[in-house]
Amino acid sequence: MTALLVVDVQNDFCPGGRLAVTGGDEIIPLVTALGLRFETVVLTQDWHPAGHSSFASHHPGRRHFESVAMAYGEQVLWP
Repeated sequence: MTALLVVDVQNDFCPGGRLAVTGGDEIIPLVTALGLRFETVVLTQDWHPAGHSSFASHHPGRRHFESVAMAYGEQVLWP
């Protein structure tokens, strides 16, 4: 069996979203067109528990979108 795996496509990454990426909405028609080619399409959603170390609120005095050094490398702090 073959499947299309779509990882973490979300409205937050589209213009106007909380984590907007310029042109982030442009991928939606491509994903939709690819999905029509597969019998099985699996969509994943990224999820972090409250207090996760990638959130600015976990780092007192830090602001959204700042970077901090973590054991695995630089981490952007998300809202």
